[in-house]
Amino acid sequence: MTDSTSSLDVAALRDFILVVDSGSLTRAASLAGIAQPTMSQRIAQLEDQVGHRLLERGPRGVEATTAGLELYRGAQQVVRQIDRLSESIGAAGSGIQGTVSIGLPATVAPTLVPELLAAVRERHPAVRLELFESMSGYIEELLGRGRLDLAVLFRVPGQLLPGDVRLYEEELYLAARPGSDAAESPTTAEALAGRPLVAPGRYSNLRRLVDRFFADAGLVPDVVADVESLAAMVRVAQAGVASAVLPRSVTTSLTGPELGLRPLDPPVRRTVVVNVAPEFYRPRAAVVAARDAVVDAVARIAGRDEWPGITL
Repeated sequence: MTDSTSSLDVAALRDFILVVDSGSLTRAASLAGIAQPTMSQRIAQLEDQVGHRLLERGPRGVEATTAGLELYRGAQQVVRQIDRLSESIGAAGSGIQGTVSIGLPATVAPTLVPELLAAVRERHPAVRLELFESMSGYIEELLGRGRLDLAVLFRVPGQLLPGDVRLYEEELYLAARPGSDAAESPTTAEALAGRPLVAPGRYSNLRRLVDRFFADAGLVPDVVADVESLAAMVRVAQAGVASAVLPRSVTTSLTGPELGLRPLDPPVRRTVVVNVAPEFYRPRAAVVAARDAVVDAVARIAGRDEWPGITL
């Protein structure tokens, strides 16, 4: 179905994206500045054109059907390409300019954003950044849908994917309230068996690493709650309610009680990359410039010893 999106009206695709994103015909109509019956009619016409039901309506709003999700993914790419093409034509001969959307994991954004903004403003003042912070699993999903121009992501060391540019490597630690551990030496999965943990959901890179750390020892972690918030995981660990597995970099923006970090045995490391997702479109000059600014910003921060726990 994605091949057919190019023959559909772009305005209709924008309406459909708006409805899926908002989860409500009424809310989407309000955002588009039209009446709800008009929006419903436009979606019905789109369904007639593609020959499939695109939305399931229920008491809690609307959700995309299987066909709707396929159209949604294709529509994202088509609309994005048209927007970027219009932007590039308007900027022709005017130097590097445009809007670049960047996804940043919650463990990266607080340290990186100030330096990144300064670097882009210094080099390319006509480039405007849209920065989106969330947990890594959701960031990767948005990049895969074509909703982001580039994103900072996590990989298993030595396993880079197409489009990846390596930024740094970092080690993960057991994070807990100080004094909750009798020792500060590296701890094993066996020693942590049955210990309550909080971690992001299973689509998160961090969760996969935690699960693998225990699975290699033939164990399953006692994750008492899936927490899709870095701040919440830190607060839980500080309070001693449960422990978490986190990088040392969280201490750079830490507020509240001190957080104890204990190494894992064997060590758990991950590689941090920036990815431009070239399968959707040839990266614009502004996107490449923003990617390069990310790389340079990381190097600057590390050069000042202001990003603890990372290795370039």
